[in-house]
Amino acid sequence: MSQAQVSNNFALMKAKWSNPTSILSILSVIGGDIVQSAITQLCSSHPHFFTPVALSFGWVAYAFSAILCAIGSRRLAPDPSCSCSLIDVSTGHARDVKSWPLSRLVRDYEFPGETPPGLTIAFYETSPNKPCGVPDRDWVYYSGVIVIMLQLAIAIIPGAMFGNWMILIITASGTLLVQVQAAFPQWRKELWAARTIPEEASEVVCLTKGNGSAYVMVVKSEGTGLRLADLASGREVTSRTTVPATFLFAILWLIHLFCMTGVVNNSWYSILIGGLGMLQNAIASGARRRPGALGFHLKRVNEVQNNKVFDALKQAEAIESKVGVVLTDVFFPGGLRSDEEAWKRERIAENATKHISKCDLAPKRS
Repeated sequence: MSQAQVSNNFALMKAKWSNPTSILSILSVIGGDIVQSAITQLCSSHPHFFTPVALSFGWVAYAFSAILCAIGSRRLAPDPSCSCSLIDVSTGHARDVKSWPLSRLVRDYEFPGETPPGLTIAFYETSPNKPCGVPDRDWVYYSGVIVIMLQLAIAIIPGAMFGNWMILIITASGTLLVQVQAAFPQWRKELWAARTIPEEASEVVCLTKGNGSAYVMVVKSEGTGLRLADLASGREVTSRTTVPATFLFAILWLIHLFCMTGVVNNSWYSILIGGLGMLQNAIASGARRRPGALGFHLKRVNEVQNNKVFDALKQAEAIESKVGVVLTDVFFPGGLRSDEEAWKRERIAENATKHISKCDLAPKRS
């Protein structure tokens, strides 16, 4: 290779590094799944219609994958990332959790210190003061707001210094597209598709990762909140506007990509803006959050911890009827010893007697 060719190659490399416009189109087709998870974590909900998900390179890829989801599975949210099950204590029926927020509630459970041996059963009551499905604002929410503001501030720099205001226009228009697409009505309907609990009714459910798990969450709702058993089923919710809207936004994101790659100068600012957005999306999609930030407003009322699993179930049964009984099938799928089986039969008989007495005391309809 001649010295002239080497010099020419170095000149081309220097030009690429000084203004890497071509790489923007490559970066724009990665990270669509991260964007989808970030929207699901932070999607707008009444009365907050702002979604703190930043503009990133993955939005073009997500826009086209959203079309496949809308016309195929008819779902905007991804499948739950944590495998767990819900057990309705009143019936003993167990079902796999197909709800994203409910699976994240189980995944994000944290012990105060180190994970203790045996089994921990935490008891919660649903708060009547805050509606289920309206998340609290936490550090994940506010970090998204800060990143969006920082992106817009960075986009102003090339305009102020070099007169290149196209980066600001593209960043602002992309941020607007993000907000509108994250505010599709189907997001909230899909994530919180469940019946409300009537004032005179109650629901007690157990949430667990299954046999071998270190903890169980028992949630009791007295005349308030949503039926978590409904929520766990992941009911299909459709909207007539979702499919045409996803097609429209895919076209708009493609136009946005063409405009972004058409900016010849100051490309590093666009890369920095998109990189910050990808970082924020990744953190938001995987961050562990408190129940209130997920939309579940719970009050911790009791806890059972025992090194022996069966003893923990007996203690839980003493706190809330049927809880220990229904969990025996989960943690002892191979069956119980004779003394344990006798205890289970005794508890089932006592619970049946209580149920009959309660029915007898209930007022008769005329």
